Amino acid sequence: MFSRELQVVVACLGSRFGVSLVFPLLQQQLDKSVEFSTPVTSYRSLEEGVFLLRNDFPVYSGGVVHHAPLLVVLMSALGNSALTSLLYACADALIAYQLIAMTRCFPKSKIPAWVPGALYVINPLVLLSSVSKSSVVFTNLAITTALLSAMQKRTLVAAAAIAMAGYLSLYPLLLLVPIFSLLPQEKLKVTFICLIVLSGLLLSSYKINNDDWNYLFSTYGVISTFSKIIPNLGLWWYFFVELFEMFIPFFKAVFNLFVVSCIIPFSLRFHDQPFYAFVLCLGWITLTKSYPTLGDGGFLLSFVPFFQPLYGYFRYSVISTLLFIHVIVLSPIFYHLWVDLGSGNSNFFYAISLVYALAVSTVLVDLVWAMLRIEYDNGTPNLNLKLTSI
Repeated sequence: MFSRELQVVVACLGSRFGVSLVFPLLQQQLDKSVEFSTPVTSYRSLEEGVFLLRNDFPVYSGGVVHHAPLLVVLMSALGNSALTSLLYACADALIAYQLIAMTRCFPKSKIPAWVPGALYVINPLVLLSSVSKSSVVFTNLAITTALLSAMQKRTLVAAAAIAMAGYLSLYPLLLLVPIFSLLPQEKLKVTFICLIVLSGLLLSSYKINNDDWNYLFSTYGVISTFSKIIPNLGLWWYFFVELFEMFIPFFKAVFNLFVVSCIIPFSLRFHDQPFYAFVLCLGWITLTKSYPTLGDGGFLLSFVPFFQPLYGYFRYSVISTLLFIHVIVLSPIFYHLWVDLGSGNSNFFYAISLVYALAVSTVLVDLVWAMLRIEYDNGTPNLNLKLTSI
């Protein structure tokens, strides 16, 4: 590893761990904010699971814990808060290193290998997500491991990592489709390994959970059925708050189909550029998942530097940047006005969640348009040619 790349990784580790130690109350504040914490990623929920496990209470009977059993066991084994903070910092540093390693897989790339990792380190959204000790950090680590391994043709690791990501958060299992494009000759092998690893994880969780399968609904059922209708930055919660009860099961199925809807089209349309297809699928999941956070959006933005040859085609860069800034600034204000002061209402906060969805959407639209233009120009950017999307 070159010195500058090492500096980036060390900076990532030091910044995450340092902020957690210097500002111990910041973690609690972030964990209470809906921008960085959801019922399925909250560190408070994870701590509750650890407490129940250590005192021999049923972990998944109270409807409070929504984390995978093996993650609860891991946190229970650590115990010490400093060790926990170090674990989260190491996971984030490993993500930064993997982003650097991905750059080396593009021999024609004009950006230095350390740049994607450095941008990840200074990204405030992923920094705060790590400090909040959101479990999304481990899901993101599994996703980058799967992507890097697939790019390096390490089939076993890629399949196992995507199974782990799905085990932790369900929706990342959909990324198996673009993984097939990265490993076109290994589709059956990838599927088989993924199923074996996932089955092993689920069976281990069953044994750990006192031979009880009730954790399945608490971890995955809650995500797919959106049974905890709690405000977040997603598109789901306000819709189901306002909907008549008789229609809720139907529209939950529709929303889940919406998450799945563009995964195969993106993978097929850009099968000759599988890395970019993977990023588009990740962005689509970020946009449509039931319990999103700002950390998901920050993680998606970490892959934008890999589209450097297409920057000249981007049309909404300024708009996307301003939209993200508006979300970061206004979402805590609107939530405070609504919940704490009572001088606002739910429409205030839902409006800013729609702005967040628009921010992610503009990034996706920009990436898709840029990829279509470079394809139209036969791989050689022709920025003098003006085309419209119609």
